[in-house]
Amino acid sequence: MDNGSSPVLLSVRNLRKYFPIRGGLFSQHIGDVRAVDGVSFDIHEAETVGLVGESGCGKTTVGRLILRLLDPTSGHTFYRPDGAVMGRLNALYGTLESLRGGPDGEVPSSPEALSALREIDTIARTYSLYRKSSGAMHKLRGKLQIVFQDPFSSLSPRMLVRDVVGEPLTIHHIGTRAQRYQRVAELMTAVGLNPDHLWRFPHEFSGGQRQRIGIARALAMRPDFIVLDEPTSALDVSVQAQILNILRRLQSEQRLAYLFISHHLSVVRAMSRKVVVMYLGQVVEWAPTEDLFSRPLHPYTQALLAAIPVPDPTLHRERIILKGDVPSPAAPPSGCRFHTRCPAVMPICPKVEPRLLEVRPGHFAACHLYPGQPSLGPGAATNAPSAALPSSAGALSTPFPGTAPSLVPEGPGAGR
Repeated sequence: MDNGSSPVLLSVRNLRKYFPIRGGLFSQHIGDVRAVDGVSFDIHEAETVGLVGESGCGKTTVGRLILRLLDPTSGHTFYRPDGAVMGRLNALYGTLESLRGGPDGEVPSSPEALSALREIDTIARTYSLYRKSSGAMHKLRGKLQIVFQDPFSSLSPRMLVRDVVGEPLTIHHIGTRAQRYQRVAELMTAVGLNPDHLWRFPHEFSGGQRQRIGIARALAMRPDFIVLDEPTSALDVSVQAQILNILRRLQSEQRLAYLFISHHLSVVRAMSRKVVVMYLGQVVEWAPTEDLFSRPLHPYTQALLAAIPVPDPTLHRERIILKGDVPSPAAPPSGCRFHTRCPAVMPICPKVEPRLLEVRPGHFAACHLYPGQPSLGPGAATNAPSAALPSSAGALSTPFPGTAPSLVPEGPGAGR
């Protein structure tokens, strides 16, 4: 499980999704909500990637874009690119990154950039999910699944559990009716429910049991990858642990890859091999889980981790209180989008957008506090922070204790 040397299953590159804003007498296009704005990361086979950030930062939209439940404004999600293709994609996107210039980070229309874009487009015709025909995408649907946040509204109240779980098999014409029933019964057992429950309606179950039904439905087509969109947020703590144990066991048995979207950082730490941190539609940091939790680099990540409650009344930590509110994605700040709330803002931050660069081996951050970022040019003001970060986040070597929950084994009453 979570083997970083395994092949890349999904490679998300420069993914953007803008929702148009219309107004006026003729509903003219007057702006865009930049829900996702240039997100890139990879998911390997049998790996769990955690995706965290405040509400409204674009986490759920990223998950839906990866599954092509939404079509992107631009960018690609490459499905199962082989090693040679991944190497070439890395080189091409590296070329585009090196050509970015100016405060807005736009890529100039140079011959080198156009050549790289043409080659990326050629690769996308074979590997990008957004270039697949409707027929090809229909075949891939079984390999790419989702477990929704609300285990009640995601299940039809008019369908028996037998039909809810077996519907994917029916849609894809898999097996006879008897074979589908046998498969559904196996799935119910796999998620810790009694096959007799197949003859009930969703409202007859508790929240934890309904979430198990949602997981069973996602497993029906034997997928490679599942988006887990806040799968435990509506459940109490004991049931959360049972659901997480089920997900871990299924991943080990079936070599599943997960995108684990959550606000619960302790759960993310327990489940994920690496963590991607988003703020206002962009990735500000990503790293292996323990590296990110023990030595966070970006001030936003440091503030998130400092807010984790520690179950020790004698332990006192200095909190990082972020000023102001999250800006609107319809009018994001110039430069670094976090500069309006950052405790270490510098003169360059409102003017130049930072790039996501490798600060330490395998640890990436988009912040002007670290070398390699674009500058204002000769004669510009020095990039000295206007305020020091609190000591609880500034040393970057202080671990955050008590953040990993102990997952309890399943027992009597599981799912309640």
